[in-house]
Amino acid sequence: MNWKKCLMVLATMALFSAPTWAGSFGVYGAYWGAEDAANSWGAGARVGFNFAPWVELEFHGTYYPDFHRRGDVFTPGTDIRAIPVDGGLKFNFLSDKPVNPYAGAGFTYFFLNSDEGNLDNDTGWYAELGVDIGEDNTRFFAEVLWRQLDAPISFGVFDDEIDFGGLDWHAGVVFRWGK
Repeated sequence: MNWKKCLMVLATMALFSAPTWAGSFGVYGAYWGAEDAANSWGAGARVGFNFAPWVELEFHGTYYPDFHRRGDVFTPGTDIRAIPVDGGLKFNFLSDKPVNPYAGAGFTYFFLNSDEGNLDNDTGWYAELGVDIGEDNTRFFAEVLWRQLDAPISFGVFDDEIDFGGLDWHAGVVFRWGK
């Protein structure tokens, strides 16, 4: 390999590693209030990579083990499990202060599963508002996300679209590294 190729490979590696110079990792408890399905408690984790102190590429993954029946939407005793995996941009308004409000938006891929009937995995979107509080690297956060998803569902002769959109509340702890 000549020196130009080596230099190009090193420059490319440096550019792609830029988001890892600073970032965050957190865990949280969650509560999702879907429109057509009853509310569910869950838990999740998130990781973010800073492009600048005020903008972060962020990924969430949350596990909701059980949506209960609401009205006549599901048959009695039907267990619905959901794992939304989010990816989007988060904008930190005061990232270097003890109280940092933020807003973000992105896309979600929903892994849906049921013990009876068929649910198709689907894509949707989310928007978030939140605040993290603390000094140094360990901070507490609380955020609310609006999720939007209309998923096709089939239980025997019952075929319909279920609106899983609604408010999703997260609260937990996040660890930051870098600047």
